[in-house]
Amino acid sequence: MNVHVARAVDFGQKYALVGVFSVSLAGGLTIPAGMTLAESRQDHTRRIAAPVQAGVLDVPVAGLPPLDPAELLPRLEVAIAELPLAQMPPFDPAALASDAGARPMHGRLAYAAGPIRRQVTPMQVTSTNELARVFDQHDYTLDQARRGEPVPALQIDRVPGDLVKVRDGNERKELFIKTLLPILLETNERILADRQHLQRLRQRHTTGRGLSVIERMWLAEVADRYGTEVDDFEELALRVDIVPPSMAIAQAGVESGWGTSRAARTSNALFGQIQPGTRQLPQPFSSVADSVEAYIHNLNTHFAYTGFRAERARLRAQGRDPDGYHLIGQLVRYSELGSGYIKFVRGLIRENRLSDFDRARLPPI
Repeated sequence: MNVHVARAVDFGQKYALVGVFSVSLAGGLTIPAGMTLAESRQDHTRRIAAPVQAGVLDVPVAGLPPLDPAELLPRLEVAIAELPLAQMPPFDPAALASDAGARPMHGRLAYAAGPIRRQVTPMQVTSTNELARVFDQHDYTLDQARRGEPVPALQIDRVPGDLVKVRDGNERKELFIKTLLPILLETNERILADRQHLQRLRQRHTTGRGLSVIERMWLAEVADRYGTEVDDFEELALRVDIVPPSMAIAQAGVESGWGTSRAARTSNALFGQIQPGTRQLPQPFSSVADSVEAYIHNLNTHFAYTGFRAERARLRAQGRDPDGYHLIGQLVRYSELGSGYIKFVRGLIRENRLSDFDRARLPPI
């Protein structure tokens, strides 16, 4: 059975509202070995027709005309695409993440309907020496990343607490960047996969083609996550997009002292985010990856960064990739220092050649 069909069947079996429909439709979408698509469809129609002809399903319903068995499958497909979502029961996202050891899928329905995700296993290190050994074992250097060689998909759980004791400032900064870069690339990769999937659904919607119930539920989950209406494809396109690594690394360097601040060492607070309801307490995170994701989500959803999202979209419309050195100019409200903050961050991007990392990539999936 096709893996996507299998996931749809598994999803349908969990939720009674669409269970019967998805299992039935899965049979119609599964092509047995040696059969063409047309032959498979005819075979499925025969199997549907058998109980009808035997009188098993021949139950009169007032006001409905007799149904030709040959028309049942197409009508079933349409019925699934048009099922209402409001009555769907809540469900557990953990139940959809079946790959042991991997990070949970991003979004409740990503496993059932969304793009294929890279599996990343968090790595825990306790010291800068151990961190350096991990990078050496994976032959990971910043010069290689700048040359376009793939960055290993490492996800360090937290910045080692003894990073502050590294006396060589360049070595300390390099370890911090090497820790953060793969996490930024992986987070952006997931967002870009969502963006590309969203664009496909938008194209189908624009051309009048219906979306399946699982696709519409995935769309509803993404809209809820990004704080938009489910049918506002234009606003979703503004929000579901990446943040250039150069900008993120520079801001993390400013806000965390290149990973040496107490908030960074004790609570993975790398981007200066403050706990809601307070003016000074840093927001703690369980991992560096969670801190990165919260930072990008903040830029993609908060009203203060509407200009950032609009400028990023303008670059896209011109056929240009998001440029961190340029886009940081839209974050005047990120710091009380205003334009002084922008000038300082741009200085870090330039002096540390961070723009090179906007072209960095993880290995192919």
